[in-house]
Amino acid sequence: MKKIWKELKSQNVFYYIAAFSITVILIITVLGSYLYRFYYRTIYSDFLISNEEHLRSEMSRHENDMQIVNDIVYQMGLAGEVTKFKLSEKPLAATQLEKHLFQYTTVSQFFQLLLYQYHEDDYLYSSTTSVASDYFARQGCVLESMDSQTVLEELYAPVKELRVFPEQSVTGLWVQSYIGVSRVVLYMQAIPPGFQETLLFFVPDSYYDSLLRNDAEDMRSDFILYKDQVIVSRESRETDPAALLELVKGTQAQRQVRLDGEKYLLSVLQGTSGLTYCSLQSMDIFYNKIVTGQWGIIGLLIVCAIPTALFIMVLSRRMAAKVRKMNQLLDSQEETNYNLNSIESGIQLLVEANELKEKENLQLKKTRFIRNFVRNDFKDPEEVLQASKTASLEIGNGMYVAVLLGERSDSNENRAHTEMLEVIAKEAQLDGYGIHLVSSSQSLFVLFSEARERIEETLDMLFSIGKDCYEEFVMSVSGYHSNLTEGSAAYLEADTAFDNRFLQDNNKILRFEEVSLGDVGNVLPDSYLQKLRQALRSRDKAAVEQAVEDICMRMTQKSPSLPMFRLLYNDIIHVLISEWKAENTGLESIYNVFTLSQCLTIQDFNDLLCEACRLIIETKPEENVDRSRVVEEAVLYMKENFSKSELTMSALADYLHISSVTLAVEFKNKMGIRPSDYLANLRMERARELLVSTDMLIREISRSVGYEDDHVFTRRFKKYTGKTPGQYREEHT
Repeated sequence: MKKIWKELKSQNVFYYIAAFSITVILIITVLGSYLYRFYYRTIYSDFLISNEEHLRSEMSRHENDMQIVNDIVYQMGLAGEVTKFKLSEKPLAATQLEKHLFQYTTVSQFFQLLLYQYHEDDYLYSSTTSVASDYFARQGCVLESMDSQTVLEELYAPVKELRVFPEQSVTGLWVQSYIGVSRVVLYMQAIPPGFQETLLFFVPDSYYDSLLRNDAEDMRSDFILYKDQVIVSRESRETDPAALLELVKGTQAQRQVRLDGEKYLLSVLQGTSGLTYCSLQSMDIFYNKIVTGQWGIIGLLIVCAIPTALFIMVLSRRMAAKVRKMNQLLDSQEETNYNLNSIESGIQLLVEANELKEKENLQLKKTRFIRNFVRNDFKDPEEVLQASKTASLEIGNGMYVAVLLGERSDSNENRAHTEMLEVIAKEAQLDGYGIHLVSSSQSLFVLFSEARERIEETLDMLFSIGKDCYEEFVMSVSGYHSNLTEGSAAYLEADTAFDNRFLQDNNKILRFEEVSLGDVGNVLPDSYLQKLRQALRSRDKAAVEQAVEDICMRMTQKSPSLPMFRLLYNDIIHVLISEWKAENTGLESIYNVFTLSQCLTIQDFNDLLCEACRLIIETKPEENVDRSRVVEEAVLYMKENFSKSELTMSALADYLHISSVTLAVEFKNKMGIRPSDYLANLRMERARELLVSTDMLIREISRSVGYEDDHVFTRRFKKYTGKTPGQYREEHT
């Protein structure tokens, strides 16, 4: 035993064991401190998040209701045909106004009573009746903190800003017969643009009881402020409003405050309506959670310390045996001391072999990232950034370019490629990588940086290396891109510039910006892509084939160049990707930029596009096409009346007895298009028929499809078809 102990000391194994034991003790100590601090920070973070989410939930609900109030105010400002009259002069107009107000009473549970008052009239109107302003202020609505004269002054005041009156009791038989409550918060808003009308919204206390409800054990108080005044509050303890206002001043988010000798967490959020939302919760909630959890941490450390001590004792005995065994393997000796130098030499060899393997793996990851990047295999920019970190590439959120190198000589290819990668690695504020495209005998580099001049300097150095190493060398560069999901577009731009190497001087860098492409919109207007998209959504294979045939015929008539053709099919394939509903399954069958770049004829493109559309239709899940009665009636009404210039979305909503907001939401959800866009499409299609089949003047066609202004009709027709009405008639007749 003494001999072994001596050998351990002589070869420093003993000291390693002692150092290890001390290290373990320190680790446990540090771990305990860290766990406590981590637990403290976690509980405090959860405490902050819980309060913020609680307050944000209240604010979101209240701000949504305030937005409905704001929408009602502006919609009333547009309803001039039923407002701004005196009851004494137009008694029948009151009935129309009451019907108009009725549609708003079911919009929200926020307010319980809505009143309208025209400043030149002596009456207020609800959805069912009217009441004299003087009677309303003196007897019909008696407020706790406002006398009748103040109520009258506020009613007739043309104040532009929202007015909010704090929660207070209300009496008066007229008001209570409608709302049946004793306490309300009153909102007043003058109606733009003249501000000669006022809307009153009575919000019952039951609404705020529900909104600001807290359990007693939460020890939380919630407040809503407006212009340095507490509008409504629900408190777990009495709080001085003046003290609360003083605390809120200068608070933008969350902070700890002291009130009456106690600590609280104050959370403040500012709403877009001008209201300020506050929550005050006692810090005792946080401290109680800390005390509950700290005993668990102490117990955990004790549980860890006991087996650790036993582990060190066992490890000390086994370590000497393992060191001796490794020495025997390395030195091939039957008896040997505990020589750590031999072990170190063997480990060094293993480390070097592992570093070489890691380097090869990193190169493979970078190659895979560049390949996937230019194929648009990533769903969004966040996925691109995550993949770049895995490949140890710092791409940031700046700009990037794609670079194609061609016309290489085999003798210097590897040396040049290595030198180029070294240049990129040495450049500050820039990163990138290059891969070989075996099928096209090219190399593809992608450079990322937040500084354009840094990319330009690197391009010059890469070009210089290529000219030095290759007998014949061509280098093309795409335009600058900042959207990380446009990798394929950058590659196609570089490839387009490369295709022009015989038309330009390849003794300089070929740039995509210098290639003349023409007007893409004149070759293929948006209406062709819209027809293809609608055919895919309706799962109509015949319509899809017709849409593809129309696209190919159009492209044949315009005879686009190869660069133009590639840009056009890139836009078309993006339409297909937007309609692809099968997650990532088979996505390569739909869009592989390296395969599509070999399409050289319209027939090739027609066959490939039809096959892609077939796959989309076969994998597209069945959709529920059952539309509501409102949408069906809206579609039928627009088809029958689209030629009338007075047909607007407001008129359509009135016909259907719904609000414009409800019409827009229902129509968009069921049809996937705004009702105004659907009406415009009906008019444009009818105009196209009249231009081809009749000799009517442009002015007459404009009137017949619902446009009073010829210039508006011409501008919208060109946007829809890519041509003016005259050009369209000349081409199709």
